Parts: sequence; structure tokens; C-alpha cells
Amino acid sequence: MVLVTGASGFVGGELVHQLVANGEQVRIIVRKNSNINYLKNIISKIDVVEADILDIMSLEEAFVGVEKIYHSAAIIAYNKKQYDAMYKTNIEGTSNVVNAALSCGVKKILYISSIAAFAAKPNTIVDEETKWEENEWNTAYGVTKQMAERQIFRGIEEGLEATIINPGIIIGVGHDEQKSIMQLFKRIAKGKMPFYVPGRNGMIDVKDVVNISILLMNGAYNKERFIAINENIYFKDYFQMIAKAVNKPAPKYKLPKIIATIGYTMDAILSFINPNRKRAYTKENAKVAMQDFFYNNQKLKQTLNYQFIPFENTIQEIVKKLPHEK
Repeated sequence: MVLVTGASGFVGGELVHQLVANGEQVRIIVRKNSNINYLKNIISKIDVVEADILDIMSLEEAFVGVEKIYHSAAIIAYNKKQYDAMYKTNIEGTSNVVNAALSCGVKKILYISSIAAFAAKPNTIVDEETKWEENEWNTAYGVTKQMAERQIFRGIEEGLEATIINPGIIIGVGHDEQKSIMQLFKRIAKGKMPFYVPGRNGMIDVKDVVNISILLMNGAYNKERFIAINENIYFKDYFQMIAKAVNKPAPKYKLPKIIATIGYTMDAILSFINPNRKRAYTKENAKVAMQDFFYNNQKLKQTLNYQFIPFENTIQEIVKKLPHEK
């Protein structure tokens, strides 16, 4: 049996669908307030267990009879004010998963991390050998994912098999219409996106993340991490591809730093006025989006001989899900 944490999330939900389609016996853990409507069509084929990665006793009960774990549960936020919440879930939660896996005799963990866990710097090439260091480009989220990876490697030292995948910016068709991916596509489709950000980053389709994760889990890979991106793409080119797909003019103005500053400042004010509002645009978002980051995916391509989904296909699939508005 395989177990998936974070099954209510973007990657975790897609992963569960694919595992079930592959004929795997799948168990997921959910909290009382977890929304798993995305899985309703296959829920009869899944073993659903109530547990929380912050409660190690519930994990030890959930892990009984499990051979492999896909650990995708995480809090993703580019807001330093959420560091404490990310610390507990991303680091302490991963530590609990590792400890429970060791206690229950789980054979292997596939940890879905992020390229944010690398100490990337603009205008340099980042690969799996890039050493972590403190620098101005580290995000609070990236710090917690790096520390979570250390828990995975600690588990390896204690006898657990584990492999880490570091996906880039993940795009694709999700189950939450409020996802920032869909909001970006909607804005461009409505002609409400005059600016583009000048940076570049690594991107990948969610289906590629899932397929690669399954290949790494089922292969003889241990004590390794793999950067998983399709390509490093400039946001300007990304926005142009979206605009072409929706038959709208592409954003044509480079976003000035002053406008970016005003944008995340206003977003902070709106969130201060409404504490329940989730930050959409932060200083960390802006800082990363304005710079040129490059990630090397050659290790993954050579190891798996993997053929990525064409980026244009990914964009077309997302466009198909946009509401048809005149």
C-alpha cells in the first residue's frame, strides 16, 4: 500500500488520481476540515484515514501496513508572517512523517520539496550540487523546505530509503478556482494585465511532477534529489504564450520596481484591514519575480530519459478551463 500526505492539495490530489489510475492501493490521511471534493469520483477506491502530520501518534496508526509514502503536505506562502505556520507543518510535520515511517517499517519516502529549497542567486546556474547558504534571495518558504529536506536526510541516515524531487513553479489544471494560476490566466484573458515582470524561473506541469515522482519512487533511487523543471522561462514569454492562447494582446509594459513596491504595499494594507484575506502579492513574490533564475534539469533528464509535456499543451489545457465570457 502507498500513502499520500497532502491529498487535498494541488500536487497531492493529482498524485492520488494517477496512483489510482495505475491500479495502486492508495491510502490518504486527512484532517477533520480537509476538503477532498476533488477526489469524490474515486473516493470509493481510496482508503481515507483521519490523521495529522503534526500528531505523530495518529501518523503511526495511519502508517500501519504502508510500504511507501509520498509526502506532499506543506504550507506554501511567500509571506514571512506565516513562517511559524510553515515551520510547524513543513519542518516539524516532515520530522514526524520520518519518525513514524521509521517506527512502522515503511520502506521508502518520496518527498516533494521545491526549487525554493536551493540557495539560488540571479544569473547563476543552480543544480543538485548547489550548496545552501544564507543570501538575500532566500524566502521563508524556501528556508522551511530546506530544513524539511534535512529531516529526510536524517531519516536516510537512520535506515530509511528516500528520494527528493525539487519541482519548479508548478502550473496546470487544479481543483481550486481561486488558485493564482487561474487568476493570472483570467486577468490576461480579460485584458487586465498591462505589465509583465522581467524575471525568469523554472516551470513544470503538475502532471509531470506526478509522473516523475512515481518513476522515482518505483525506481532504485535513494539518497538523491532531483531538480524537476520543464524549462526556464521568462515571465514575459510565459505571459505572451497565455495571451496568444486566449487571443488577447500580451502585456507589453515592463513592471517598474516602484509599481511592484506599491503593489505589494497595497496588498499588505488590504490584508491588514481584512485579516482573513490571504496575501496575493508580497515583497518576496516581487523580489523573486524581478530576477533571472536558472535551474539545471539535466540530472533528471539523463536519469529517467524523461519527455516533458510541451509547455504550450499545458497552457492550452488551462485555457480550456477558463469561463467563457464575452
